[in-house]
Amino acid sequence: MKNSVIRVSIGARVTGGDQEVRDLISNPSLFVATDSVDFATQSLLRKQDGQFEIAALTGDLSVVMGNGLTSESQNDLKKIEFSGPGIYPIRIESLINKVVRANVTSFVNRVDLSTRIEPMPVNLLVTLDSTNTLQLDGSHVISELTREKISQLVSLLELDGPLVSTQVSPQVIDGLSKSEKPADQELLLRLTNAISKTNLIATSYLAFDPSGASQTQHEKEFNALVELGQSTLSSRFTSNVAVSDVWIARTPLDQFGVDLLAKSGYRSIIMLPAAGAALGSFDNTARPYRLVSGAKTVSLFVVDPTYVPQLGETKNSSFIAASAIAAQLLAQRSKIESDGGTPSLKRTVLTTQDGAVLNSNLIHEILLILKRVPQQISIQTLSDLPEPRQDAYKPDLRVKDISQFEIRMKNIDLLRADLNKLNSTLDQNSNTWGIWNERLMVMSSDTLTKTQREEFATQTRNELKSLRTAVTLEEGTTFTFGSRKSQLRLDLKNSSNEDLTIQVKVESPKLKLDRSMAVIEVPANGSNELVINAVALSNGLFPVGVRIFTADGSSQLGKKIEISARVNAIAGLGQVVTGVALLLLLTWWAAHFRRKYRTQVSDESRVLRSDA
Repeated sequence: MKNSVIRVSIGARVTGGDQEVRDLISNPSLFVATDSVDFATQSLLRKQDGQFEIAALTGDLSVVMGNGLTSESQNDLKKIEFSGPGIYPIRIESLINKVVRANVTSFVNRVDLSTRIEPMPVNLLVTLDSTNTLQLDGSHVISELTREKISQLVSLLELDGPLVSTQVSPQVIDGLSKSEKPADQELLLRLTNAISKTNLIATSYLAFDPSGASQTQHEKEFNALVELGQSTLSSRFTSNVAVSDVWIARTPLDQFGVDLLAKSGYRSIIMLPAAGAALGSFDNTARPYRLVSGAKTVSLFVVDPTYVPQLGETKNSSFIAASAIAAQLLAQRSKIESDGGTPSLKRTVLTTQDGAVLNSNLIHEILLILKRVPQQISIQTLSDLPEPRQDAYKPDLRVKDISQFEIRMKNIDLLRADLNKLNSTLDQNSNTWGIWNERLMVMSSDTLTKTQREEFATQTRNELKSLRTAVTLEEGTTFTFGSRKSQLRLDLKNSSNEDLTIQVKVESPKLKLDRSMAVIEVPANGSNELVINAVALSNGLFPVGVRIFTADGSSQLGKKIEISARVNAIAGLGQVVTGVALLLLLTWWAAHFRRKYRTQVSDESRVLRSDA
């Protein structure tokens, strides 16, 4: 198009550090051109995708925007004057008839390679945070949001895995492996391959606040979750040994939390934005920090909050956004040096608000740019963090409110105590224990909602109640004794799917029992008969109480069951009848002998009278 030109303008060198770069981006009117050159649009070459290729000389430095120059374009290079090494804003404008139709502002980094300079360490951290996948029925479901986060993470690691430090939630990995969806299994395979290329950081199985754990005496649970997290990652990602002495804090820490982490072997702490915000605002998060626990000193690194929203950008051009972030880092390094500091002693940690990869293309572009300036920026991983400096700044830690954590763990401990009452009744190898233990663990997670936690608790208590009342005896049953000695035959029925070992106690003031207590196993969905020998102490109909307990007798299962015993033969009646019969017989014989004796005496008297 005639009268159409592309104008390239250079601004004054940035001297105000990364803040000046951000000001130029947010307020384009601050840009003041110090030099510019125009290129007739008709004379510019185009790439296959339609983009223009522009080349300009800067003394002994060629600034090439594009993938290179053709032999024809090298014959007509124009020159832009710089005032020395540094970061410069550059504006590219499209003009038609001297009217600006479009423009974009970016930055150029000019380096004097003949001068030795110290690079500033930069860490790029990406994480996959903990989220629940467990359902009430024991299955595992991956949400669409989590699936998208995993996909973005995989896309980045496949391109730049060795340059970033990665932390993935073992809980999510475990849930992904247990998902029944084929797409999730394919995603897990991609993730496994991608993880093999990166610097993997270990973490606890799920989110569990170390500050809350320390203050509520749940250190044992915290360490168990850490060990479970490490074993989950090592069993899944066998080709990658995770770094285990770096703790990535998502929520604020207090001294109790730091003490537990130091005791558990952590040497460095990285604070994500939400955790770092509790420390207050800092003029420079790149400076060295430290935390102290007794005789131990722990390195502290705080994510720079100024880069957080930029790394979450998903709408604008990834290249333009990446150029702006790279320019800020380079300007930050230059400012440290110009102020008399040592860039190599500073460290900038880059990540998003929660560490998730929101735009893998943006991070890839940032790394492409930073890889071209190794003299100024050293891209490092968390596996090579320096030892804590004793002269580093020690921030004050605020006391953390752990009231919600305390309530949560108290409720979980009460539920666990109720479940453990069945230790002697329910076989320890039963799958039910595994289901309950997994639920209790998930319920302790910091990321679980109150509603989800209540649903798990209700489901578990309903299952517990069902087992506690599973073994029954038909109430109202009447046993008939036909003699003094007889037997109580208790037909115990189990309506659950578990074999249950119980203790049965029988009591009645009218019965003498050979045993008032017995332990018996009742098979799942079956029955078993308990036989107790009894001696009736009286006749008639009287109550018999039956109580069912756990096998160790520590907890009653269900309510007391009332049955009856009917005795038709009185105890000792046979002896009484026999005694009466004998007495009657003796009385008869006595009367018989008496009559016989009287008759004999009467006869003798008559004889005597006759003789006389």
